[in-house]
Amino acid sequence: MLSRIAEGFFWIGRYVERAEATTRLLAEHHQLMVEDREVPEDVACAVVLQALSLPHVDVTGTAALVTALIGRADQPSTITGAVSAARENARAIRDALSVDIYEALNATHLTLVRGLALSSSPGVTLHRLLERLLVVHGVIEWTMPRDEGYLFLALGRALERMDMTARILGVRHDQLWPDSGPVATLRSSGALSTFMRTRSALTGDEVRAFLVLDAQFPRSMRHCAAQAEVAVRALERLGTSEGGDLLQAVGMAHSQLEYVVEPAPHEVDRLTEVGQVAAVRATDAVAAGFFRQLGTIVWSH
Repeated sequence: MLSRIAEGFFWIGRYVERAEATTRLLAEHHQLMVEDREVPEDVACAVVLQALSLPHVDVTGTAALVTALIGRADQPSTITGAVSAARENARAIRDALSVDIYEALNATHLTLVRGLALSSSPGVTLHRLLERLLVVHGVIEWTMPRDEGYLFLALGRALERMDMTARILGVRHDQLWPDSGPVATLRSSGALSTFMRTRSALTGDEVRAFLVLDAQFPRSMRHCAAQAEVAVRALERLGTSEGGDLLQAVGMAHSQLEYVVEPAPHEVDRLTEVGQVAAVRATDAVAAGFFRQLGTIVWSH
């Protein structure tokens, strides 16, 4: 597989996941700010923007927060920017994608470009956008062959999920809103129903431990690290290898998350940071090993 095609699949996986996670977080955080006014709006805006590594100096209210996180096409850390970047990567490798995947991405892109009917209560609009992104995920799973392209996409998606789960936990809803914050964190990760079936106490510490260490939930950091390792090992079986740095990064993160025994809250926080750093290291390793440009070959007579 050409490196540009592998890179396109990898970043489609990352950007689609980023757009979905940011949409969920915005919807739940906005609802929390509206329902519980105990936390000043400027503080509530600052914590979520800081967690997403976005500027927050001029964002001091709910409307400004929605505008900032919807963002623009040239801001890949925002919803519009992530969707646009995913669509551009899909356009660049359109001959390697199914028609359904490109059309699903393009429809989501057009929904954002043409403008959403955002208002002071944008929950319905964000839910519609989330449905579009879920369609993209579904079409990918239904129509992609399980070849190298799918493995690169799955690797990108797993690494982005690790990073976004860490960022959602970095907002610390449970500290700012002790009563409703844990529920908001779970809903931001699509994990509320699954967590409730565990019959664990609905506290900030239990929620954080679940999203970091649960072995079955697809957006827990442990599960994502395991999926990233599966993808890397599958690539190696196909003869695609970059020298071992990538496998070491995801393998070490998976081991640390899997073999911890009854961690204290501060240990869960440390493991959250371990997973996020591992996602960064793995991204650098996959870029250096598979996507680097080797320069132009000049043929001479």
